[in-house]
Amino acid sequence: MIVCRQLLGFLFDPRTHNVNKSGGASAVRGNDARSPRHLPQLPCSFAPVLKTLTLTLCGCYTSPSCTLPRARRSHHPADRAMAPSRHIAGLPMMPGNSVRDFSLTDYRRRTSLGMRSGVMQVVDPSEASKSREDSLAKTLSRKLGIADVPEHVAFDGKVLRYECFFKEAVVESNEENYRVRRCVLFFYLLDGSVQVSEPKLENSGIPQGEGKGAVFIKRHRIQKPDGSYIGISDLAVGADVTLYGRTFHLTDADAFTRDFVLKAEGRVEEPPQPTPIDPYNAKRAALKEQAVRNSKYFHPRPSEDDLMRHMEARLGASTAQLGGDKLGKFLRHDRQVLRFFLAWDDRGRIYGELRPFVLHYYLQDDEVEVLEVKRANSGRDPFPAFLKKGRLAKDIDTLIRTDAPTTHTLQLIDRSGKVDPESMRYYTETDFAVGKEIQVNGITFLIHGCDKFTREYYERVYGVTMGEIPISFDSTVVRPQVEIPPHYAGHPGTEEDSLGSFLYLTPKVPKKNFTRMMDYGNKVFRFMARLQTDRVEDVDRVFVVKYFLADDTIGVFEPPARNSGIVGGKFLERARLKKPDGTWYLQSDFYVGATITLHTHSFVLYQADEYTLALMEEEAALHPMSDIGYIFQQLRAALSAEQKDKLAKSCAEADSADGGFIGYAPFQAALAAASVELQDQALITIMRSFHASDGSHEAVAYRDFIAQL
Repeated sequence: MIVCRQLLGFLFDPRTHNVNKSGGASAVRGNDARSPRHLPQLPCSFAPVLKTLTLTLCGCYTSPSCTLPRARRSHHPADRAMAPSRHIAGLPMMPGNSVRDFSLTDYRRRTSLGMRSGVMQVVDPSEASKSREDSLAKTLSRKLGIADVPEHVAFDGKVLRYECFFKEAVVESNEENYRVRRCVLFFYLLDGSVQVSEPKLENSGIPQGEGKGAVFIKRHRIQKPDGSYIGISDLAVGADVTLYGRTFHLTDADAFTRDFVLKAEGRVEEPPQPTPIDPYNAKRAALKEQAVRNSKYFHPRPSEDDLMRHMEARLGASTAQLGGDKLGKFLRHDRQVLRFFLAWDDRGRIYGELRPFVLHYYLQDDEVEVLEVKRANSGRDPFPAFLKKGRLAKDIDTLIRTDAPTTHTLQLIDRSGKVDPESMRYYTETDFAVGKEIQVNGITFLIHGCDKFTREYYERVYGVTMGEIPISFDSTVVRPQVEIPPHYAGHPGTEEDSLGSFLYLTPKVPKKNFTRMMDYGNKVFRFMARLQTDRVEDVDRVFVVKYFLADDTIGVFEPPARNSGIVGGKFLERARLKKPDGTWYLQSDFYVGATITLHTHSFVLYQADEYTLALMEEEAALHPMSDIGYIFQQLRAALSAEQKDKLAKSCAEADSADGGFIGYAPFQAALAAASVELQDQALITIMRSFHASDGSHEAVAYRDFIAQL
């Protein structure tokens, strides 16, 4: 180790090898007093090799350019064990040719993954210091002028929707060369991701879904061949978009997509384009139509020919064979239901009422069900069905007296041996119309309306327009109400506490308006008040009435007065109080000049502090007498031209200096002379709005006031 240190000192000493500019061997300056005479001269090519060999022996090699005396080294055993290994340039990659670098103190590795536009991507560590690109949502926010709204709020749930299709080659069938598959492309504005769904096509044999359809391409960001991602500029009606080798042609866009593209991109989408018809599906539809037409002409069914039905019945054919084509009817009208709204007027009987019902007529098998509409507090049990699904006979009395059908006739035979065709009829879709009455097991129902599908079905098939008969099912019977007992004044707690123990078996804590408490937590109205009384000892008493806006509570305090004989202090505990008419006191009930009654004591509010007046003017919607605009609107409508001239003349006479300002008292006298009566709060608002002061006197700018009139 001592030899290695001497070699290191020898090699890193700048006096050991000073290479001249001509590239010759190093020479030690002989006139240098610090240069020992025993230092040898080394060739230029041998010094780096000897330095690398010495560092390798010491186990602290870093690189050929390392300066060991100036670098900071760690001698802790744990740090030496964690030091990474590095390969020595010029040596083969074999065990023993790599050494540990003890000059490093930070062993963290730079990550190669990063988030860009909401998607995890591989990021070059050398580009980590570069600024990241703006997300799609930020770009759209700047274009739409909504940069102050967070992206996840502005574009949450907003999706561009395009109708599209692509042609898929078919190589294993000789009946078709390609098929047309319709899809829906969704572009999510929040992160620029794309999803392609394929709506369900009946009898296609392809896995598809309901609603948005089966996910053909799951939601994610899709790169284009040039490395960029699919954006709004790549999507347009009539454009082709290639996604993973499949080319989708966009044919239409919904209203939101068209409006958004116009605002964000300034581009008007093309009108909808027709989607090509799949040749195989068109061929199957033509063959099906031809088969149905030929079967009716060449092979009539028993249900369509009376003679054939008679002969088949004589040969012993069953009723199912003699009936209509139930399977074809089922396939044509599967999941198609006519919906009618019924009314049963049972008010002719005692305790009868007008009740609503709903009738469902299933076109696939001509069966009917009647459901009762459940209404709140009706007192009736919510039965699932009033009449279960089945064939509805027109005459229930004769149908009850019949036996089961035989195999030789479609009609039911009476037990007397006679057939009554009228009694064997069932309700069909032609028997229903708005305004008609139907019999359901002996009960008469009135059809007063139908839904949209039923109305369109009758217009398309029968050319009949269904209307609607307005019927009100609200009961006009006055039901007895629960009487709430009055709150006992001596009972502990508030009236809300007592009401909670009366309404609920387990008393609940009254709910508080926390929003109002947060908005008006420390805001209080303060008024000076006097008692409205004729008693001599109470006339001069002064009170401070406080109204707390946070919870609408009221408190009354009486300042102590010397030699009055009355002990001052709290006159009324803070509580929420009611008016004499039984309603609660609100914020709008408090203003200068108002009279409030608290527990049979009437108080006249004659003065308010500056904070209260400013707060009332701030919330002028609740205090119209503090709204100067509302006051002038009322004065213009009430004052005549003669009163305005008299008011201006009285104010000018009171202004001896002709400066346009008069004091409060002369201004009130001028209003009284012009027969202008104002409420105290309105007068205070006018004086505050046209206030003028010279430092010693308070005045009103009456000329500005008259000019506003």
